[in-house]
Amino acid sequence: MLEQSTRVHAARRFGPGVDTEFHIDHDWWANSNLDYRFHLYQQLCDECRQRFRTHVDTEAVDWVDAETGEVRRVDALTECLRINCTHQPDFIDDTLPLTAACFRVFLSNDNRPLSPTELSGIFEQSGASRRSQWTPQEILRILNGKQVFMGIRPAPAAP
Repeated sequence: MLEQSTRVHAARRFGPGVDTEFHIDHDWWANSNLDYRFHLYQQLCDECRQRFRTHVDTEAVDWVDAETGEVRRVDALTECLRINCTHQPDFIDDTLPLTAACFRVFLSNDNRPLSPTELSGIFEQSGASRRSQWTPQEILRILNGKQVFMGIRPAPAAP
């Protein structure tokens, strides 16, 4: 217990580390002058962009979590991305900036918080050669910089 308390205190005092979890902060998007849905639309594959010609006025759909069986109403663009785009070979490739690649990972995993260490492992498995060279330290440096990219920020600590 003391060890965990010491780590939490150190993280708050010295800032995020390679094991600090990040996520898409929807409050950041709500307070920014940027359009989240537009940026979400930009991540879609060509097939999904043909299906949805714009990011506005898209309907909500029922989504069933394959692991839990829970049914939720979700955004149609997000669901299309999860079902179709994530299976495209260029979903995460060498042409993407790191922040866009991270954004796509969070979009595809229902915004489950991940650390730079975990993100580095995902990029390595993606087969994109340049991405596999991005270390957890480099990912942390970019995500924890002065500028927030695509709303990716440290996730709140679990209670």
